[in-house]
Amino acid sequence: MSILILRGPHAALPDASSLDPPLRERAHAAGQRLRCRTFATMRDLLSCLRRAHIAHSDMLLLDIGDLALDGVTQRRALRDALDDLPSPYIEVHDDATHALEPRVHPRHAPLVTVILRDDLPRAYALALDIALRRAGHTHAAEPFHA
Repeated sequence: MSILILRGPHAALPDASSLDPPLRERAHAAGQRLRCRTFATMRDLLSCLRRAHIAHSDMLLLDIGDLALDGVTQRRALRDALDDLPSPYIEVHDDATHALEPRVHPRHAPLVTVILRDDLPRAYALALDIALRRAGHTHAAEPFHA
């Protein structure tokens, strides 16, 4: 199984890459591969989603961070990109205002949306645990307790 994390900009967390090593260790312990990509603009995000479609990741963890969705055109483009994903995705947020579903109304809605206010590391841990459970490999991963 291949899990891809797409992470947008976070003003409150300038070095979000510090989240990746424990997540990689957790995925590796479960026998899974974890790739992480960042984006800074809507154009970058759409490009990452298109590449995720081509790369056939088995699960996507999507964190748009502080990226603003400006106007109907951007919301429609994002909705279309999410609807084109061949695999499930999980939204990850540290603030409910960033949740995509109420703003873009995708037909291919997220498997789950994980929001832990002001606790992005635990939100990622929970989202990864859900992805690993979905893959049926929880026996190798350390369980997450909220």
